Order: sequence, then structure tokens, then C-alpha cells
Amino acid sequence: MHEQSKHLIAVSALVKNEMGHVLMVRTHLRAETWELPGGFVDAGESLEVAVCREFLEETGVVIRPIGVSGVYYNERLHVLSVVFNADYVSGEITIQPEEILEANFLHLDATKMDEYIKRPHLKSRILDALNVVHSIPYEAWNLNPPDYKLLSRIDGEHQNAKKVFLLTGKPRTGKSTLIKKLINKMGSELCGGFYTEEITNSNDNRIGFRCVSVDGDSVEIANVESPSEVRIGRYGIDIGKFEKFALRVLQEAIILKKVIVIDEIGFMQMLSSSFQRKVQEIISENRIVLGTVPLDSHPEIDKIKYIKEVQLVRINEFTRDVITELLATDILKAIESSV
Repeated sequence: MHEQSKHLIAVSALVKNEMGHVLMVRTHLRAETWELPGGFVDAGESLEVAVCREFLEETGVVIRPIGVSGVYYNERLHVLSVVFNADYVSGEITIQPEEILEANFLHLDATKMDEYIKRPHLKSRILDALNVVHSIPYEAWNLNPPDYKLLSRIDGEHQNAKKVFLLTGKPRTGKSTLIKKLINKMGSELCGGFYTEEITNSNDNRIGFRCVSVDGDSVEIANVESPSEVRIGRYGIDIGKFEKFALRVLQEAIILKKVIVIDEIGFMQMLSSSFQRKVQEIISENRIVLGTVPLDSHPEIDKIKYIKEVQLVRINEFTRDVITELLATDILKAIESSV
């Protein structure tokens, strides 16, 4: 019986500034050469989360991966290296001195490449990332039949073409809280639609859900004590109340607002065929949407996740701390491009 193969996975990213210069680092381990910021992927960590984390730790810069420019293998050390192309989002260069000697944006033209890059395998990766016309897509999945969960997708294109921003993640990881932070950051005058809040009892146990409009109106849509025959888990669902409320606030948002908030496009909400049609209408009309979707597979929600205009953003303990500024920037750029 053969022993199962074991490999390490490393990630790095090529990021340019407005002048086209590439952010590079010199490390204590390889002090003679400059290289792309990056590092090893932790157990249970997806590649796009790992490259954002490593980049931030080594340089102080927040990035957004676009797609994969190349995959490389170190046969001696059994290390698989994945290189991303990424966009600069925010931050000033601040190095981690225990690991990094120096970080800077370098002008890597053909005459200076050998001056900075002293190891041929590093040069090969950087040239591939510089010369790639279209980065290849990357997806992260949780595959546990019969549940198939698309965690995130990067389709190889710059995100300035995206207009539908959908947050996903495990329950109670702060998706709705992040929605409210984004509304406050961008300004409620730009946003219309609704978000979902939990209803809790005196012991802080969740007993239901309400929809709250950006303007402050609300309606209870689910409760453990509801007599409704329509149920998901232990919750009785009032489809009629939800449908009347959601369709009204979404229609008002279409007329008056630039950003349509739909939190959430979930299993309860998709029980309404009218709501399904309204969501499809909003997306097909090229509206700017900020919403949430569940990780678990659902035939109608999955169709929305795969639409080209959708940027699917996974929220977890790492990403939720840095994602607010990134998403606010993306949405405001989408608004500017729509004017």
C-alpha cells in the first residue's frame, strides 16, 4: 500500500501600482534576491484567503486577487506554488521585520529584471504574471456529498466590471452586520432595500427573523412559534408578509437609489416566486446589488452565484476584518462607472 502523497502549498501575488511598478520583497531567508510577497497556506485555508493574509502580513497592503497566472512545483521540497495576479486595494508599505528585510515597488523592465531577481525560478513566475493576458479562474469549494458549497470564485477579470456583490459564509459569521457597516460607510442616501435581523428571546436564543428596510421599516417573517404550515427547520415562515414587504422596498430602491440591498437571498426568501423574479429582474437590468447568499446549494440561488456580473465574497474570521473597505471601494467604483 502506497503512502499518501503529502505536499506543501505556497501562494504569492503580483500587484502593480499606478505606474506599473511591482510590489516586491527581500526576505532574511533569500536576502540576495527580490521576490513576490507570499507564503504557505494554513490547513483549512483557501488559497485566495491565504494570499491576502500573507501579503498583508509581509507588506501592510490589502489586495484583491483577480485570477491565477501560473502554477509551479518544487520537486525537491514537494511545494506547489500558485501565483495570483491581484489588484492593490489600500494600505502603505509596512514590513514584518522578523521575516522581511525590505519591500518596495520596483520597475521590472527587461533591462532591470536580472538586477533584482537572482533565482531563475522566481524570474520565470514573475515574467509569466507580467505577461499574462487573461488570468485563469480560481474556485474554492467545500465538497461533502450531497452538499456542494461554492465558497468563492475569482474569474480572471478585474473586478471593476462587477456590479453584483454577494457575501457568503457560515451562519452567524457577521454577513448582515457587514451589510449594515457598508450601508453606513457609503451613506444610506445611496442605498435602498432590506437586511435581515435575528429575533432573540430573553435568554439571547434565536427564535425568529425580521426584515428591516434601509429606511427603518420592519416586518417579522419567521418565528419558532408561528402557526404557519410553511416551515424551514423549526421556523414557521410568513411568505405573504415577506413578499409584500420585500417587493415594495425593492421597487422603491430601484426608482430612488443607486445600490440595491438584498439581505438575504436565502432559502426562506426563495420560497416566494415573486421575490425570485424580482431579484432576477434587478440583476438583469444591470443594477448595483449588495446582498448575501447561503453557502449551501440551492438550484435557484446557484444560478445567481454563477452570473458573470457577480462577485462572490466569502466572509470568515479573517476576511470580515478587512473586507469593509475593499467592498465599499468596489461598490463606489461601480457607481462611478454607471454615471
